[in-house]
Amino acid sequence: MRVSASERRSRIGESAARGIAIFLMVCLFALSSVSAGAATVGKVEIAGLSSIGREEFLDMFGIRKGGEVNDAIVRDAIKRAFLKGIFDDIQVRVSDGENPVVHVTVKERDFIRKVRVSGKCALSAKLLRGLFMLKEDEVMRYDLIQEAIKDLGEKVAQYGYPDARISLRTEKTDKPYRVDVLLTVDTGVPLVIKKIKIDVVSPSPYLEAGGRGVLYREMKLGIDDIYDTNRVDADLKRIRSFLKAQGFYKPSVGPYSFVNGELEITVDPGKRMTIEIMGNSAISLKKLMAEAPFFEVEDYNEGLLQETVDRMLALYHSEGYPLAEVAPVTSSDQYNIKVSFFIFEGPRVKVRSISFLNTGLPVKQLKNVMSLKEGGPYDPALVEQDKGALKEFYAALGYLDATIKSMDVKVDEPSGTASVTVEVDEGKKTEIGSVDVKGVDDELKKKMLAAAGIKAGDPYNEVDISDARFRMLDKLSASGHPSSDVVVSREAENHKVAITFVITEGKKELFGRTIITGNRKTNYAVIRRELQYKTGDPYSPRTLADVRQRLYKLGIFSSVDVEAVDGGDNIKNVLIKVTEGEPGSVEFGFGYADVEKFRGFVQVGYNNVWGLDKDMMLRTEMSTLQRRVILQYSEPWFLGVKLPFRTFFLYEYKKELNPDNNEILYKLNRYTVTSGVEKKIGDTMKGELYYEFDVVNTYDVRPDVVLSREDTGTLAISSIKPALVFDTRDNPFDPKKGVVAGISLKTATFLLFSETNFVKLELYGSNFEKLSNRIVLAFSARGGVAYGYHNTNNLPIVERYFLGGQSTVRGYAQDTLGPKGADGNPTGGNAYLMGNLEFRTSLGKGFGIVPFLDMGNVWVDANQVNPMKLKYTTGLGLRYSTPVGPLRVDYGYKLNRERGESHGEIHFSIGQAF
Repeated sequence: MRVSASERRSRIGESAARGIAIFLMVCLFALSSVSAGAATVGKVEIAGLSSIGREEFLDMFGIRKGGEVNDAIVRDAIKRAFLKGIFDDIQVRVSDGENPVVHVTVKERDFIRKVRVSGKCALSAKLLRGLFMLKEDEVMRYDLIQEAIKDLGEKVAQYGYPDARISLRTEKTDKPYRVDVLLTVDTGVPLVIKKIKIDVVSPSPYLEAGGRGVLYREMKLGIDDIYDTNRVDADLKRIRSFLKAQGFYKPSVGPYSFVNGELEITVDPGKRMTIEIMGNSAISLKKLMAEAPFFEVEDYNEGLLQETVDRMLALYHSEGYPLAEVAPVTSSDQYNIKVSFFIFEGPRVKVRSISFLNTGLPVKQLKNVMSLKEGGPYDPALVEQDKGALKEFYAALGYLDATIKSMDVKVDEPSGTASVTVEVDEGKKTEIGSVDVKGVDDELKKKMLAAAGIKAGDPYNEVDISDARFRMLDKLSASGHPSSDVVVSREAENHKVAITFVITEGKKELFGRTIITGNRKTNYAVIRRELQYKTGDPYSPRTLADVRQRLYKLGIFSSVDVEAVDGGDNIKNVLIKVTEGEPGSVEFGFGYADVEKFRGFVQVGYNNVWGLDKDMMLRTEMSTLQRRVILQYSEPWFLGVKLPFRTFFLYEYKKELNPDNNEILYKLNRYTVTSGVEKKIGDTMKGELYYEFDVVNTYDVRPDVVLSREDTGTLAISSIKPALVFDTRDNPFDPKKGVVAGISLKTATFLLFSETNFVKLELYGSNFEKLSNRIVLAFSARGGVAYGYHNTNNLPIVERYFLGGQSTVRGYAQDTLGPKGADGNPTGGNAYLMGNLEFRTSLGKGFGIVPFLDMGNVWVDANQVNPMKLKYTTGLGLRYSTPVGPLRVDYGYKLNRERGESHGEIHFSIGQAF
């Protein structure tokens, strides 16, 4: 290894001792250069700064033009700057005079730009960079060079190259404080396996009968392979997994040795366990086997046997079999353990009725508190649980002395029903007599009483009192007093309790400076704009939690850590440590659909362009009928305001077919530019405003499809599109509950230099209800109306409405429902209505069955709309869940088909219908 003199000096500079010495010298220098009294800064000059901008440094350093400077301020500024983690040395010199100039000279630490690998190396460069201790985009630790070389050598030896020779040198780059690490690796002669021996300590008849070859077959390593301990460990795991799969509940595989080319592995399979369950019919064998923990904990004893019995009984009880019995029988020999569970299930019992004695509360409320339900299975384990729940409910209403005297259950075996009778002694109700706050002034007292949320006359219970105390503490913390305390005292008389909150208000703490580390690519301003505080604002831990959440939501950091650092004089500086995620992504896929036939896409994205949290995406899509190229750009802050902006360019070539005879109805080339902004209005509402410019060339149009002069040739469409969207769905791609609804208005006008003029209004709404763990009821209603004006009577074909197909009315082929021309080709229209109803059921393992009912129709003009003339289809769909949405096959059957129409259609697609 060759190390230059300058590198040796830098290496010494990286040591912990020198780092401390530099810090102490800088502080002494600062103290000797600044007078004890504060002076007003006339100017701040910074030299040597490269990795961060001047504004970030000044925000962190805290010394600016017009501010004060003295020895304490300089000392604190230096301490904060070192928290950034990129400085090796900081020197501060303050000139004499009334308005001194502050000269700051910094020396940054070197960072690794690239780790390059060369030499006669049998291992890949990517693997070696992953094993190497020093990483790209991290500080170059010259003091760790020898340790890093030694560590890499040990890791390479694990791959079968114990004699590897490794050297390292660094090379300056054209950028300040950036170095390349040049690794030279000669792996040398590897260790090679000449023989493999598996030594079975206590042979099992199963292994003897099957031959030990079954264990060798589980190994990936073989003769003449390199002795890679990582692969050996993987083989040992495979052998162990194989033995467990064969019923050996506690196999031991290893240790192993390698001497003179011979790999010897010790295996002790232990005993083989067989579990047998007999007498079950109501609960499947698979569910019952899951309650036996022997293989999971890899042990067998009487305690585990009893635990298995208890778990099986609990499972039967939860299903409504309170009389079930489980009897275990075990037998064993030198090689095997056999456990048999004999089950008597008994009758299934449902709760017929639940009644209450001596209660003045509404019985319906009490029943809602209980886990046992009328008509549901009777589980004896829930009796004590329900007693506790009822007692807690009474206490929450102020009945502190209430007791559940008894909960009697009578089981009628012939009818399979149980009657539950609950006897209650309510006692007297206790109320809050008064609420007072002491220890603060009248103004703060009012705020604390409002925060408490309790008042005289409310039912007394400790949960509400505790919640009130925590709300007060939270309010005090949010106002800059996080060290405050609230003590609650109580005085009870005649079932009235006087509550007094005694507040000890801690010292007010303020936010100081913010230091951000780890943002090697992300611009400082991107993080700074997400901070919800300024220097001097009241300090609040909750604000820091909100900041952490906001930074995570940017989607550009894999980890975010936010902590407060004591800045003295009740000042809390904030240290934000971020780890940047991989900004680039590549996605691709292919599939088959009933209309497009074979189709595929490739998408390349980058979510942190120029380090400014701006997204760019290029996507290409191809099918037998369509080709599309989409280039999209978006940013979350537009013109310095938190207003998401998006613009994209689309090129599209499309052939529209009549699916009945595969004739081409028309072809088009479309060029579209769309730009607009989106604004969240609360947590569930979003507003949008987009401008769209299209140039569409429509050609080879069938004569009966032509309705207007814009249906052929080149057409420029210039429009604006405002919209409102309301969304409470739990998952936009596969919702189980929630609502999404919206309204949009698209206007094309000659005032925007459009060659066609129209207005399109669309409304839609979908509701999702989770009926059970496996069933979701989904309903959708959509409608639209369009009007042409000025010189436009009928909308151009590219803007008209069409129905029929995989996501609209599934009993009809794509775009075939609605008006037709003289030759029977669909022409679309200016108005439509549509509805969909689905029962989305899950069968497990990603599969689902979906019965559906669709309805809809299209009319040439809005004044022809008639809900009585909707077309109805019903059908059944098959779903299979994938990471990009469910694969689906739907067959829709026409309920009011006309003469000459098909009975129905089958559709293949990806994603939910709505």
